[in-house]
Amino acid sequence: MVDDRKAILFNLNVLLNTEGKIEINFEGPPSPEQIEKAFDSWDEGFEHTKKIVSLVEYLRDYSELVYKDINKIISV
Repeated sequence: MVDDRKAILFNLNVLLNTEGKIEINFEGPPSPEQIEKAFDSWDEGFEHTKKIVSLVEYLRDYSELVYKDINKIISV
């Protein structure tokens, strides 16, 4: 169960099921625009908004690459 006071920014699970198949459970980050809008509506002067938005942008790029690489490996 996820704590309601926390937001998942990136979650990736790679599982091996009992049939020997690999499963990918992926929950990617929200859009940077959504994050910035949410923080600005909460507290427009919050000093860490830009840092969090940058992290989300990085996680989106990183997660996309990792997801593609995993799919390349398991589709061989």
